[in-house]
Amino acid sequence: MTITLESLDIHRPSRYGRGFPWREWDLLRAEAPVFWYERNDIEPFWAVTRYDDVMEVSGHPEIFINGGPRLRLTLKGQPEVLREGVDDFGRERGWDPEEPPDLTFLDNPRHRHVRKLSSWAYTQSSMRSISAHFEELARGFSAEFEAQLEADGKAGRASDFVSGLACKLPLAAVGELMGLAPDDWKQILVWSNAVIGEVAPEAMLPGESTAQAAARNLYEFRSYLEELVHESRANGAERGGFVDRMVHARIEGEPLNDQQLIGYLFVLIAAGNDTTRNATAGGVAALLEHPEQVTLLCRRPELVGSAAEEILRWTSPVINFLRTCKQDYRLGDKLIRAGDTVGLFYPSANRDDRVFSEPYRFDIARDPNPHLTFGFGAHFCLGTNLARAELKASLKALLPLLPRLELAGAGERIAHAHVTGFSHLPVRLAA
Repeated sequence: MTITLESLDIHRPSRYGRGFPWREWDLLRAEAPVFWYERNDIEPFWAVTRYDDVMEVSGHPEIFINGGPRLRLTLKGQPEVLREGVDDFGRERGWDPEEPPDLTFLDNPRHRHVRKLSSWAYTQSSMRSISAHFEELARGFSAEFEAQLEADGKAGRASDFVSGLACKLPLAAVGELMGLAPDDWKQILVWSNAVIGEVAPEAMLPGESTAQAAARNLYEFRSYLEELVHESRANGAERGGFVDRMVHARIEGEPLNDQQLIGYLFVLIAAGNDTTRNATAGGVAALLEHPEQVTLLCRRPELVGSAAEEILRWTSPVINFLRTCKQDYRLGDKLIRAGDTVGLFYPSANRDDRVFSEPYRFDIARDPNPHLTFGFGAHFCLGTNLARAELKASLKALLPLLPRLELAGAGERIAHAHVTGFSHLPVRLAA
């Protein structure tokens, strides 16, 4: 079917359930890289799809702000994910409806001050100090998954790579970083999935719809974080863990209140789980679809770092963020007016042939690889170093298993317009 600028679809969640709209983004980059996107079921916005334009917008946070009315693509009549900080939970506690839900909604200088509260935990030096521990954890999780593969194979069924392995290290890493009890990690995964409306049947109560189950799980997640905050405020001033440091930190002389703390912890835990899990699952799918790259990686394990970067470019787990323009600004040949919404599409930028040679070739030795998977500028992903450390640890641990692994089906993708990845990825041991 012919795709035109008038007919293309890059905003509906169902579209991403079938994979990325590569043909649509290719057309936009070629013919309308800054495109006024109007459809009847979403408020209009400027779709920005070329690498240099995404960089330009991201490099001017004083003009293109996060604190406007829109941050993530949402259909008309649907709540924007994570913006509803004052839902039943917040109203019961008298939360301020004007308070931004978390640091992603903040702009400088407030954003810079809040970000500094936790940046110490995500530095390269911090990751180097625990990378050996991540590798040990990853080896243990891989050994457990290999045993699961053997058992499932004998029973004549495939194994799900997402639940069996991809989610394990991100959960453990975030759980340990935050100081969360290991017995809570499994439930935290359920809560993290609920943020984007993904609720497994076994996590739903009788008679619940998916939307009702998601709302209940988010309420439970906030309640859990509230307990951590209150316990830390009462007992944790000298313990020095992540939650304790956050609770007892001050910004310009003032501590964060419950609403601010719960929102901050909420997004760090949820984002830390989702994106790395999706990159890991998508990366293994890409490797298994390109067996020559598996052979190369096993022959040259020193390419693990380069392979991790190519997986991040290839999978691009965060599809987009929106910005609000504060003043008239000319981007390319288009004049963006004050108050307009601008959508930055990172996977499209990561396939821009003006920057990447043969962008649709999966190449674990790609160099240079200046992908925008983590964004750019003031809102560059806080957990970048953590994600890289986890992904490299997972790849190292998988090296002995990869040559024996094969896909056992197409998998199921998350139907969401902000973050994407596999919800299920069937794999098996090759005969």
